[in-house]
Amino acid sequence: MEIMRTMMDFEFDTKKVQNTHFHQDLEILYVLDGGLEIQIESEKYELGKGDFLLINANKRHSIRETEEELLTASFRINFSMLAEYLGTNQILFWCNTTADKNEAYEQLRKILDRVLNRFYDKEGEGALYLNSIYYEALYVLTSYFRIKADDSRLKDDVTPDNSRVFEIQNYVQANYQKQISLNDLAKKLYLSNAYLSKYIKKRFGLSFLEYVNNIRLFHAVDEMLYTDKKITRIALDNGFPTTASFNKVFKEVYNMTPSGYRTSVRQKTKEEVQDTESKEQIEQRVKKYLAGNTAPQDEVAAKNLDLFTVDAKETTELKKNWNAIINIGKVDALLDSEMQQQVLIMKQELGFRYVRVWNIFVQDMYEEKDGSWHYNFSRVDRGLDFLVENQLKPYIELSFKPIHVSYTLYSTLTEKENDIIFHDRDSYDKVMNDFASHLINRYGMDEVESWYFELWKDDRLNMMDEKGWYFDCFEIGYHALKRISDRIKVGGAGFALGYDRYQYHQLIQNWKKQKVKPDFISMYSYSYLLIQQDSMYFGKRSLDNNFVKNQTDIFKQVLQEEEFMAEELHITEWNYTISNRNCISDSCAHGAYVMKTCIESIGNVDKMGYWHGSDLHTEYYDTEAVLYGDNGLLTRDGIKKPSFYAFHFMNFLQSQLLGKTENAVLSTDGRGTYTIVCHNCKRFNYRYTMKEEKDIRIEDLEELYEDTDAVHLKFCINHVENGDYIMRVFYVNSENGSVQDVWGDMDYLKNLSKGEVEYIRRGAMPKVEMRKIHVEDGVLRVDTKLMAHEIKALDIHYQY
Repeated sequence: MEIMRTMMDFEFDTKKVQNTHFHQDLEILYVLDGGLEIQIESEKYELGKGDFLLINANKRHSIRETEEELLTASFRINFSMLAEYLGTNQILFWCNTTADKNEAYEQLRKILDRVLNRFYDKEGEGALYLNSIYYEALYVLTSYFRIKADDSRLKDDVTPDNSRVFEIQNYVQANYQKQISLNDLAKKLYLSNAYLSKYIKKRFGLSFLEYVNNIRLFHAVDEMLYTDKKITRIALDNGFPTTASFNKVFKEVYNMTPSGYRTSVRQKTKEEVQDTESKEQIEQRVKKYLAGNTAPQDEVAAKNLDLFTVDAKETTELKKNWNAIINIGKVDALLDSEMQQQVLIMKQELGFRYVRVWNIFVQDMYEEKDGSWHYNFSRVDRGLDFLVENQLKPYIELSFKPIHVSYTLYSTLTEKENDIIFHDRDSYDKVMNDFASHLINRYGMDEVESWYFELWKDDRLNMMDEKGWYFDCFEIGYHALKRISDRIKVGGAGFALGYDRYQYHQLIQNWKKQKVKPDFISMYSYSYLLIQQDSMYFGKRSLDNNFVKNQTDIFKQVLQEEEFMAEELHITEWNYTISNRNCISDSCAHGAYVMKTCIESIGNVDKMGYWHGSDLHTEYYDTEAVLYGDNGLLTRDGIKKPSFYAFHFMNFLQSQLLGKTENAVLSTDGRGTYTIVCHNCKRFNYRYTMKEEKDIRIEDLEELYEDTDAVHLKFCINHVENGDYIMRVFYVNSENGSVQDVWGDMDYLKNLSKGEVEYIRRGAMPKVEMRKIHVEDGVLRVDTKLMAHEIKALDIHYQY
């Protein structure tokens, strides 16, 4: 007879201390009450009520109570069963609410709470239902929190190290049932026995034999508990040369013989009551915990969202931070007439105020010889003249940004490093002072005082060293500009949200030691995470739909902890991807993502800089099609994408904020005009990370999202004027206004004629509808349905 195996199980615990131990099964430790400190290998984490983290297989860990009345739930995940499902023994997760923010954490927390609600119902039909929730939890875990072996490494110097660890793990997992030796593995890796022995001890915290026996022991214990095989057979089947050697290893870990352990565990399984009083007390505390939370729903959440009610007399100022900055490219781009035309469109229709440009200093405009030097600013002048003449403000990046067209974060179609042409203080000091004087003399004090100057922390400037060249450059630029006027704004350093996370504190601490502090702090936000496990770094695309907000919150917390807050906080570059060849950027889904991120940003940062304005930025030999997956708001031909219309609709918003939800923002001018901007943005599913960004096909886009359901939004605005209102509805979806879908009707053909391109331009315009609303009771009621990835603007005007 075999005992039914389950993929997951859970139990509650109140132990104040758990000494160092490890196990093959994965474990989610969830704090229901009190607080604890957990050490996993060399890392320590503080968990409070509501926090949880996942402990990976074979990671040594210990726990101690830090707040009284500790109550935890421990969810065990059967490693071997999960390995069978996933088809690999390389199973690694990063799931830790104390070190990360991600909307998927709340999704997983709700599932875990649903499991806990069934703690009294583990048998019969209840067990079947519980198993269905377990699989739901595992789906979320593997979709959002798994680190795959082929995830790109963000740090080249650890890539060989990661590969070696995987080779060792693969070899042992594949051969643990055989008689394997350190010498066998050393030959396979072309290493000496002595070096490999030390390496394994350092990386795994175990000797080679201990590591192999740990794997063998796990599988042996699994068979002991779930089969009736004889212990001798189990020992031999799992790689132990003799029963005696199995007994020895087993006793070292479990402090009893294998037969004694099997008997005691099965006896406990049969006993209905282990510690009646203790069990009852724990159950009472669990019930109390669950009673304090909103009861989790077992059924799928309804798509008919709750009514959202606001009061027309209760408003706050709406600061439009999302359209503050648009990234254009190197300053030379502003000399192109087509780019100029597109910049003016973005100013007039989207309301962008600052145009961010870089690579001000280039080699062919600079000469230094025999102690004398000369710099020609004429090219810069022509670009800046265009902006100033059109009432646009320059946002100047002073560093030397590389020029590239990217397939992914780590793969480029073409790349050219931009050499740093200043390598000593004197030359940089002289050119910066001359540049500052030149700007003031040409454009005037009042004008330049309204600009921003940023210095990005190029790795070549070594900001990780408190004496790094970055701080010299920043200080030189800062003083050169401030000697003209203290009101000129100078900042940096383009902290990369998500994948600079392990350097935040060090970078800020280095800056705190300098005499010169920034007027504003800038960040970059692309949906990529750096994850550290056992001194190894993994880079992965994030599936967090709230990435910008969540990662900004994490960085702001670091700034508060370091007491290093500046007057303003800017995100000078943001998008979901760095890729210039990802067809999602041309889609309605991207328009919905842009609108969602803009709404979330309200009140969170002072200025946002969308990356980037035009597909002209990355024209190359592969850009013969009307769309080629770049993330500009306008195509090369000036056709407006759904992302353009997301900003366009956001620009409809009035000056006073009424309120916002996950899907919408409501505003008014206080004089009878009300504007609602809304979206139906969908989350990526795990399939998105399974494909290289450049390999995603337009035909497969719908497969990359969790669902394609419509949503029904309902709004009430109280205390409005009675009478008639006219509502104009502007919307873009896959059937109306989407350039990608219009092109799809032409079978995605390349090399279109001028007339065919013009046809696509006319088709890529929002649909507009109008209707009359009559108000008699001072309540303006509005409802609207949105298809998947649809964006809308509802512009409502009182009729006098």
